[in-house]
Amino acid sequence: MATILTTKELRNMTREDLLKDVTAQRGLVARLNMGIRLQKEKDTAKYRREKRALARMMTILTEKNQMIQTNQKKQKNGSSESSDSSDSSVSASTKKPLKKTTKKSTLSAL
Repeated sequence: MATILTTKELRNMTREDLLKDVTAQRGLVARLNMGIRLQKEKDTAKYRREKRALARMMTILTEKNQMIQTNQKKQKNGSSESSDSSDSSVSASTKKPLKKTTKKSTLSAL
C-alpha cells in the first residue's frame, strides 16, 4: 500500500476490497518486520505506521462482518419469530438445576 487510507475511506470500501487490502497489508507488514529483524530496514516508524494501518483495516473488517451477522440474525428471527417463542419454553423446562457445592475448610487440612 502506497498511502494509508483514512477510516472514512475504509468504511466506504466493500468487504471484498477490504479483504484484498488486508492481505496486501499483511504481506507488507511481514516484509517490513523481516527487514527490521535482518537490519536491512532502518525506518522502524514506517513499520509501526503500517502495522497500525493493518490493525485499523482489520477492525473495520470485523465491524462489517458483525453487521452482516446481525442483519442475518434479524432476518432469520423475523421470519421464524412464532416458532422461537414455543422453543424457549420447552428448553427452559428441560434444563437441569445446578449442583450445590460445599466449601471445604482449609484449616482442617493442617
